[in-house]
Amino acid sequence: MLRRVPARLLSPIGLALFAVAAAARALPHDGVVPAASALIGLGLPWVLVAAMTAVQREAPPGAVGRTAATAHTLVFVPNAAALAVGAGLIAVVDIRTLLPVLGALGLAGAVTLAAPGGGAAGSGGRSPAPAGPATGDRPAP
Repeated sequence: MLRRVPARLLSPIGLALFAVAAAARALPHDGVVPAASALIGLGLPWVLVAAMTAVQREAPPGAVGRTAATAHTLVFVPNAAALAVGAGLIAVVDIRTLLPVLGALGLAGAVTLAAPGGGAAGSGGRSPAPAGPATGDRPAP
């Protein structure tokens, strides 16, 4: 997919697919659920692929491992917190209210990422890596 869609747009497209599908699950029609699930299953991997591809492309060669570990932490730890918050919210707010709110927040995030300067991936604005042992470069004598 990254060959067809620029990396900086793949993540917002995936997030938008997820958001629309999550909001659609609030509709009272049984046929919507499998279609929404398929869209969620399509959209979320695009977000992860775009994020991890950005790490591999943008990180200095000597720091890819540490950068990937940090990126995984930043991507997956908030998910655990969101699950806890969602479990608490569903006890007090109707799911038919929560799902459209989730969809609206997801679409807002997708629009923010798609805006110029909204996503760091592929922006080309990274600063050069410092010379030294961590990057494998030797400092100038």
